[in-house]
Amino acid sequence: MYGKWIILAGGLFNVFCAAFLVGAFSYSGLVYALMLKLAFTAVVLYLHRRFEDRDAVFFYINLGLSRMRLMAATLSMDFGLLLLLEILVALCR
Repeated sequence: MYGKWIILAGGLFNVFCAAFLVGAFSYSGLVYALMLKLAFTAVVLYLHRRFEDRDAVFFYINLGLSRMRLMAATLSMDFGLLLLLEILVALCR
């Protein structure tokens, strides 16, 4: 699974943000969570690119998938989960 560490780290961050927002909800907190998520994702992407096994990605390239499309799908799932958690927290408040 390409990007499993990105999804794992992003999921932990999402759960932490949701737990924090449940405890101290504010609409500005939703915006701050998104801004922190962008910075956190930039750091995770840098570390992923720095320590990525270059031979492992060729398996997916040989299947006809591009690296950019795989990364876009991984990041969209990660940000989609954050958006879903923020919507659930806002609706439950």
